[in-house]
Amino acid sequence: MEAHKSIELRKEPCEDCGSSDALGVYDDGHTHCYSCNKTTQPTLKKVDLKTIQPKSNTFKKELLKGEIKSLKHRGLNEETCRKFGYLIHKDLELAVYRDKNGKAVAQKVRDKDKNFTIIGDASKMTLYGSHLWSTGKKLVIAEGEIDAMTISQVQGHKWATVSLPTGAASAANSIKKNWDYILGFDEIILMFDMDDAGQKAVHIVAELLPVGRAKIANLPYKDANECLMKGKANEIITAIFQARSFRPDGIIGSHDLKSEMLKEDEQSLVSYPYPRLNDITKGLRTSELVTVCAGSGIGKSTLVREIAYSLHQSGEKIGMIMLEESNRRTMLGLVGIHMSKNITVDRSMANQEEVNDAYESMVKDKAEVFLYDHFGSSDVELICSRIQYMSKALDIKWVILDHISIMISGMDGGDERKMIDRAMTKLRTLVQELDIGLILVSHLRRPEGDKGHEDGAKVRLGQLRGSHAIAQLSDICLSLQVDPEDSDGDSRFIHVLKNRFTGETGHAGGVSYNRDTGRLLPQSEIF
Repeated sequence: MEAHKSIELRKEPCEDCGSSDALGVYDDGHTHCYSCNKTTQPTLKKVDLKTIQPKSNTFKKELLKGEIKSLKHRGLNEETCRKFGYLIHKDLELAVYRDKNGKAVAQKVRDKDKNFTIIGDASKMTLYGSHLWSTGKKLVIAEGEIDAMTISQVQGHKWATVSLPTGAASAANSIKKNWDYILGFDEIILMFDMDDAGQKAVHIVAELLPVGRAKIANLPYKDANECLMKGKANEIITAIFQARSFRPDGIIGSHDLKSEMLKEDEQSLVSYPYPRLNDITKGLRTSELVTVCAGSGIGKSTLVREIAYSLHQSGEKIGMIMLEESNRRTMLGLVGIHMSKNITVDRSMANQEEVNDAYESMVKDKAEVFLYDHFGSSDVELICSRIQYMSKALDIKWVILDHISIMISGMDGGDERKMIDRAMTKLRTLVQELDIGLILVSHLRRPEGDKGHEDGAKVRLGQLRGSHAIAQLSDICLSLQVDPEDSDGDSRFIHVLKNRFTGETGHAGGVSYNRDTGRLLPQSEIF
């Protein structure tokens, strides 16, 4: 995964220059004023580790030894501290953090004055306590280690309880890094601190989580441990069960829409690699589902690979879920397009050094291409969760899914139409919820009569295989058709079968497939 880039969460007034809205607040806790150009980093008081280990050149690598004791000043018994591995070293408290395999990799050191530092490999830290539970019905997420242990103790360690590695300031980043783990639970209860910072963070995190799973708990005091120390342990249990389901803002009045309504629609800055298709569709947009269909062997995968390559070279970050081919073939196909050599068919057209150089040239100054290793699993729920991960954790805006027939083959039940209905509903919801562009490949039903699509039969919207939901829930439907006068040739025609954006449909240009280069290019570019 790429290193996380901080995300601007909101604009606030700047106390230094007096600007009313120029101060950008970011998810890692730093701020930057676009008016006075001042940047501030989140403050983190450091423990003087030289008093612990005089050899300062080794303390960052070696974790400290400690013993298990109850924390009477926190109301935490020895059983709880032992369960979470919370250690005491002299007058210091050590929260031991583990990696995804359960190995201790770091410690958050806390002194008696509540100053903190981290020793070990902070980059491998997962949610505190996540090694104790893998999946379950409820997951409670607190801000800090003491609160996580408190919540776990008062409910007898029944429900999974974890905390953020670095608190509210970088809550969004922590959620993204632990996305797969979090999605292993049916309910995700956010029990952050009740102060302003905690409540701002809780809503940011709730927006990230899948709709319907996030719940927000309210406490009568600042945090769970304060509730415990004031004899209100039962209030923590009540807060878990009475946590309200998070519902994002979305209901607005017509007055609020007036200024938006009067704005001119902006031309999409993301284009197809086919000029006539762009004229008709006005380009690619997020929150849209584009379905590509064609007869067997006509070139659907080649077409979407050309679109993926064009998006990538335009600077867009893409995810590819190509269920009909290996990831190796997908990457060779993209590199082959970059080389204009058909190395997926004839690998001898380029040696290893040439392929490596082409790959380096293709990705230079561009984002990494992310693919789904689908070997042995094409389950709809799993694929949808991977699309969520690509969007939320990797900031991917464009996903190619080839194709839906293989995806539904992993679903229980024998009615293909109903299974496609359910799958399309899930995908349509994801597209809107995540604000991504999804390019979906679909097979066609064979037309009536002796002439198939591979023989030049015209593709119609009603021939999308299995269900009307594919056509109904798609914003754009494209077909790739052979030349009816030369069905064995390499010429193809793109047709727009449905266009919710402009309403214009019909012929969207001719393309030709070059067997030597492996390219599917507009006919005007063929020499």
